[in-house]
Amino acid sequence: MKVKKFYGVDNHDVITKVKSELGSNAVILHQRKVKPKGIFGFLKKSVVEVVAAIEENEIATTMTNITNMAKAQEINLRERATLKSKDKELQMEINDIKSMLGTVVNQMQSINLSKATDDLNSKKNSYIYNVLRENEIDEELINELLNNCDIDINDLELKDKETIKKILAQIIPTTINNNIDFNSKVIFFVGPTGVGKTTTIAKIAANYNLEKGLNVGLISADTYRIAAVEQLKVYSDILNIPLEVIYSPKEIHTALERLSNSDIIMIDTAGRSHKNSEHVDELALLLNEVKNKSVYLVISSTTKNSDLKDILKTYSFIEDYKIIFTKLDEVSTYGPILNIAMREPEYISYVTTGQSVPDDIEVVTSNKILDMLLKEI
Repeated sequence: MKVKKFYGVDNHDVITKVKSELGSNAVILHQRKVKPKGIFGFLKKSVVEVVAAIEENEIATTMTNITNMAKAQEINLRERATLKSKDKELQMEINDIKSMLGTVVNQMQSINLSKATDDLNSKKNSYIYNVLRENEIDEELINELLNNCDIDINDLELKDKETIKKILAQIIPTTINNNIDFNSKVIFFVGPTGVGKTTTIAKIAANYNLEKGLNVGLISADTYRIAAVEQLKVYSDILNIPLEVIYSPKEIHTALERLSNSDIIMIDTAGRSHKNSEHVDELALLLNEVKNKSVYLVISSTTKNSDLKDILKTYSFIEDYKIIFTKLDEVSTYGPILNIAMREPEYISYVTTGQSVPDDIEVVTSNKILDMLLKEI
């Protein structure tokens, strides 16, 4: 039997040394912590001392195993070297084939890219493209619309208005034909400041009260501006419909109870800047007080595309809503409306075209969008 002492900084270190020299079959006879020997040994950290032993025949077995493993690795390396040498020519042939295929693919891609570029440039020179671009429709949306068009827009005569109309009618979604029927009794009108919410509410209220003969009730939650309450009060007096004013979200329940005999209850909320998170949070509290409701987001047609995207992002906390675009009479291009109408046609409901009550408000349809695009042609 072979017996030997081993020292290490910890158990793992010393056991590793034992296995390395005596193999995994070694037996641990004794283990303790000791101070290193020498004059200054008492100043140093303790080390682990292990006394291990192994039978002489097991040492021979371990050495044999190590030798066999080394030989096996050597044979494996030699075989791999031989295979690598044999496969060298085959690998060269494969690389040649890859190179040829790569050349063919690149040529095909170049041809397709050139054709696509020519097609795109051709469309960008077309009259239809410029009509859409001048209306500030998103570039990406224009390309998508033109790619889905079956008519060759490049053969179009500049003064051929009927053909232009056919092309535009083909690319405008027919699902824009929104019939406005409120899905719930309580209707909230929300949106940025200065977009004309109160006037829009008066137009819709007058339509439902005078033309459809429904009982309409009004609630004003816009107590930030006294003028807004007074304006809605004037309309309610003219139309002879009841008006309730609330000063906190919780008061909405009492107001709704007082107007319970109404067929439709329209709620005018305070204008909220989409950049003021505190105001938006206040609006969310009010909306959350009523479960069964419809929400209409009122936006000015004069809103820039970049601001429109920010507004829609701000109001995305509302699960389901419709959009009303106001002040259509104040713009010469219709990009903001068209971008939404062609991507999300179910969002659009009304457009207002002036200050006259109950007139100057229209339901948005495909024909209305078509008229907008043809207006300047």
